[in-house]
Amino acid sequence: MDSSSSQPEKKSIPRFASFKPRPAPPPEADRPPERRSRDSSEKEDKHGHHSKRHRSRHRHHRDHSRSRDRRRERKDIRHGHKEAYHSERELIPEHRSAPQDTVKLEEEASDLFVVDCKGDRYNIIYGTIHRYNVPFYHRIGRGSVLGLPSTYKIDRDTAEGDALIIKADAWRSDGSRTRSKSIISGVNTQKTKILRIRPAPTLDAAADASKDYLPLKASVHQKPSDISGDEGSDDEKYGYRSIHGKAKHEDNLPSDMEEVSDTNLSGDETVRVDPDKEIKQRSVELSRNVERNPTDVRAWIDLVEHQESLLKGSEGETRTLTYAEKKSLADIKISLYEKALKKIGDHASRDLLLLGLLEEGAKLWDTKKLSARWQAVLKSSPHFISLWVKYLDFRQTEFLDFTYERCYATFIDCMRLNRSASDNPEKSHVQVYLFLRLTLFMREAGFAEHAVGLWQAILELTLFQSGTIDSATAREEVLSAFMDFWDSEVARVGEVGAKGWRSGHNTLLEPRSFTPRLRVNSKSIFASWMSCEREHIHNARLPARSLDEENDDPYRVVLSTDLREVLSLVWGLASTDVLVDSFLYFCHLPPIAFSNDSKKTNHWMGDSFLRNEFMSSSDPALDRWVHKWNTNTRTTASVPVYFQNFVHSFDTLFADHEAWFSSIGPWATAVLNSQSDVDPEWVSKVLRSLVEAMPRNDHLAAYSIAVEFACDRIKAAKYAKSLLKKRPSSLWLYNVYALIERRSGNLEAADRVWETTLSMSQNSKTFTEREKADSVLLWHTYIWEMLEAGSLDYVSYLFNSIPQSSPSLKAPVDPKQYIFSPTSLLKTHNLLSDIQEALLAAGKANTFVACVDCLAILAYLSKSRDLNKALQPYSNAFDRLATLPVQFESFRSVSIELLHQARARLLYYHARTSSIYKPSQIRALLADSISLFPHNTIFLSLFAWNESRFRIEERVRDTIMDITTKAHNRADQILTTQVPITSHLFSIFTELNRPIYAGSTPHSVRAAFEKAIGDQDPSTPTHYNTVSTARSSLTLWKLYILFELSQHDINRAKDVFYRGMRACPWSKELIMLAFSHLRADIIQERYPGASRKGDGMNFLELRSVYNVLIEKELRIHVDIEDELDEFVAEMQQKTAALGLPIAMPEDADSEDERM
Repeated sequence: MDSSSSQPEKKSIPRFASFKPRPAPPPEADRPPERRSRDSSEKEDKHGHHSKRHRSRHRHHRDHSRSRDRRRERKDIRHGHKEAYHSERELIPEHRSAPQDTVKLEEEASDLFVVDCKGDRYNIIYGTIHRYNVPFYHRIGRGSVLGLPSTYKIDRDTAEGDALIIKADAWRSDGSRTRSKSIISGVNTQKTKILRIRPAPTLDAAADASKDYLPLKASVHQKPSDISGDEGSDDEKYGYRSIHGKAKHEDNLPSDMEEVSDTNLSGDETVRVDPDKEIKQRSVELSRNVERNPTDVRAWIDLVEHQESLLKGSEGETRTLTYAEKKSLADIKISLYEKALKKIGDHASRDLLLLGLLEEGAKLWDTKKLSARWQAVLKSSPHFISLWVKYLDFRQTEFLDFTYERCYATFIDCMRLNRSASDNPEKSHVQVYLFLRLTLFMREAGFAEHAVGLWQAILELTLFQSGTIDSATAREEVLSAFMDFWDSEVARVGEVGAKGWRSGHNTLLEPRSFTPRLRVNSKSIFASWMSCEREHIHNARLPARSLDEENDDPYRVVLSTDLREVLSLVWGLASTDVLVDSFLYFCHLPPIAFSNDSKKTNHWMGDSFLRNEFMSSSDPALDRWVHKWNTNTRTTASVPVYFQNFVHSFDTLFADHEAWFSSIGPWATAVLNSQSDVDPEWVSKVLRSLVEAMPRNDHLAAYSIAVEFACDRIKAAKYAKSLLKKRPSSLWLYNVYALIERRSGNLEAADRVWETTLSMSQNSKTFTEREKADSVLLWHTYIWEMLEAGSLDYVSYLFNSIPQSSPSLKAPVDPKQYIFSPTSLLKTHNLLSDIQEALLAAGKANTFVACVDCLAILAYLSKSRDLNKALQPYSNAFDRLATLPVQFESFRSVSIELLHQARARLLYYHARTSSIYKPSQIRALLADSISLFPHNTIFLSLFAWNESRFRIEERVRDTIMDITTKAHNRADQILTTQVPITSHLFSIFTELNRPIYAGSTPHSVRAAFEKAIGDQDPSTPTHYNTVSTARSSLTLWKLYILFELSQHDINRAKDVFYRGMRACPWSKELIMLAFSHLRADIIQERYPGASRKGDGMNFLELRSVYNVLIEKELRIHVDIEDELDEFVAEMQQKTAALGLPIAMPEDADSEDERM
């Protein structure tokens, strides 16, 4: 039937000479058969061009496919070509004999589109589609993307792998699409354009000024196309018949910008500024400095550190270096370090350059080369203890060559070298630090008895020895005598009945017996083994005796021969204060900030090797580790109490955690469970023995009571009373006892203690003038307790009572006594000022700060709670400390930080209790404190809390980024990481608690973890462990694993676990996470299958992890090697009986290769 006869007659369309319609295609039956070969496609016009590009893309992807899939894909290709060839041979005769059927077949299988409702199963198997199951298709639109404006094109010249690069106005000729990418294709050959803001007409500016809003763009004489910003008109703009000629993408400028030439510039516009000019000029200056002074180590280090700024250019902190750029930067720094080492010769600070060289080499060299360079450096410069300490870090974190015995030998070599060095102020601190590191390493590897025994021995030798030591011979005699004391197995420090070595009346302990309640079950080997191992770990926290009815574990009894080598290297070097602080670190307690040596030990609070106090916690959830901030309330500031890094003063020892930061509270929460590796009862007894051995140290006594109070309040009150009987003139202990009564709810008893003590301190002859000055500490504590209780009137009465030194227990009847009169205010102010000067001269940092804080509170209450008036005493104190001579530097630094903490406490109180205040003022003051002490978690926590009540979250993120990016000078901290681990943990804490609207996602939290870890590329085997990263933090790795488990991403959690095991091969607790958190049955129980990504560890994976414990020589209490072998043999027999292939479990070596 004629199709034209069935259609109505149409009107003729006007024809133009320039328009010629394409000729009608021949009928379907007359067309030659289409073959998808290269020859036929080249003869076609447009269809052939697309087919050629389609095949080229498949060839490109096939060349970049995985090697293990090439053989299968080639087989599929050959098979596909055979099928295509046979199908074409069969279609040709059919087409010639019955053309009508062919047309019908093509109509049923249209080439216009293909609907796939099932998807491609190879996406799950291989992570990508099966390319040869994709139907043939042709692209149209010249690189356009459906849904995007027409100016956005696919850039095929710069595409890499499976990625698509989309650029705006990517206008290229057709020939450029098929050509290969030129090596200089990225070079811009066009002249740089000069743009300037288009001047607005005067009338438009006057009209905009008269409006009641600020227009973002001028809109009076603007074209509609400019206002809409619609890209849909680009078809006309780039039309090939446009009278403007062929459009260029350079012509598409913003409406408020215009292009000018150099000749059109005038005045200041003729100046072309290089954004990198200052950076380049700085590089020239640094290069000249090292040329003029080639032996200046500081100049070389400045030049090396400037290379990163030179590479980033003007973008600075906003730009992140690529992996290749980081490698190149490390190579440049290495060459500069090597050049500097040749120039400086045997300089006293040569170790700084060597450390920098090895630090950059760790980013570039493999493990074998890095180890060889370490050996060469130590051989050429063996007298630098800083090199040995960093080499110790390297050996402890190197997975491939790590064993317990090798690392222990490295510790001994390092301590022996420091012992033989010449005497200097840092020698004893370094030796105690190494001893602390060694004992923590032992306990974390599973040898807790040996570590505790070493601490018992060094404390007995240092604090409880009899007589004095004058010569080396006498030292050996004393050491031998102590070995006899140890082998006698009487009560030692921290044990029941211990009175110290010198007393000679220590009791002999009764034999203990331990009967395990749990047994290994062959039906669930690893689950039952983990419970049994935990039971034995808890029982082995203290050394056993040879008469104890224990099993045949040789490590349970610590002999004198196990201690002698280490004791001979440490004993006699350390001061008592440093040794006590180190013992507190060993017990996961904060240091005492009441001595002149506290500043040096305070730096250890950020050491990633020391701050691992939460590894023994058995809590599987992340919520107990990181508490959520309550942004709906203004009463309290929930802070990351687990990650403390501040000066621990009297205010924080007994602080109520709801009102202020507590020093001991988090410790009690962590250790008062059966899984902790620290025995709190043993710690309490050791501290009591130390208090007895140091009768003049009231600070240690107050600290000991605070630890006792955190464990048992009733025992703490009794202990405080017993100490007061022995030390009746200690105002510190009276203040502690009053606080204990108040925390226990006995408010009247606490008030009575304060009233009696304050009256007695000024009238009794028992107290010296130096001791009377400490009474301001009682006033300060009493005043703050009343402030927190809301009794502002009573606080005013207390201030008025300071000149009389006799506050009445009963509230005064006369209301005038609550009001500050000019006379009483002047008396109180002058008295506190005099006491302040006396405390400053005496060098008492805590009481001096308490006096300044009292002056600030006095000004705050007397001036109607004016915060500006209250800040003046702090400023005066800062100015006064700045005038102190150099010999008071230690006192000044501790006092300044304590003053900032006291000011922050008043700011926190003001923000919580005042209805009208300026958040910007509090922000500025806290930012000032952070600028001086960037890693103090009090300032960081309060700053984040203040900002959390507003919708501007980037201030916190920017501050955290600054403190975790900017490292300290390498010369300032040699023994610890440049960025404290507490700052990295705080960064993760803030990211976890950031609202979703502020940009917090699982990816941003992972970025915070990865920044702290410092791995450039986790997939590469290159050893990357620098002093600015926290890869050695066990707490960080455990938090990372718990975070991934909270996201139900089991695969990621397992990957993080393996990375953590490689980074910290000495940690038994970290490896035990595989059995307690990642086991397959635990994963199935805790995480539902619908939301879970991946499965837990099966038997073979757990067997491999268990083999790592054996290979690294970590402590295993319950050996299950025989049970595992029997289970594997039984499994193989069952498998063989069923005729199935035998799957052999992996051994430790294969596990190492896989990682």
